[in-house]
Amino acid sequence: MKRLFLLSILALSLSACIRPYQPDIQQGNILNNSNLKELRYGMGKQEVLFILGTPMVIDPFNEQRWDYYYSKRDNNKRQTTTRLVTAIFDDNKLVALRGDVNLDQVESLAPSTEDQQHGGTVITKPTHKEKGWLTRLGLFNKDD
Repeated sequence: MKRLFLLSILALSLSACIRPYQPDIQQGNILNNSNLKELRYGMGKQEVLFILGTPMVIDPFNEQRWDYYYSKRDNNKRQTTTRLVTAIFDDNKLVALRGDVNLDQVESLAPSTEDQQHGGTVITKPTHKEKGWLTRLGLFNKDD
């Protein structure tokens, strides 16, 4: 009986050490430079819709602006990569592309002054890891 009890305690404590598998989470429109290279000034909304897909946000007050957002959470590295691209239209024709766009790799679009000032980058930020309840109680601090 004592042996069975110790074996069950050992099994439960070892099972608590395993980190469960968490798949990577991708949300939004996949925005890669090969898709952005296909864009040209003067394209209609239907052509942009075909290349980039349905935008995440269409501003209800300004239908000439489409926002495309992409987010990927890599659970192995515990980081999140986000990318935002805004397509600006005038008379249903593409006139500007702003956001996280590397305009050096997209030859068809000339850089706007805003893009030249801020540059196009993909922002990577670490994912916040919550403290466990034992750490919050002060039983297992990293300072010890």
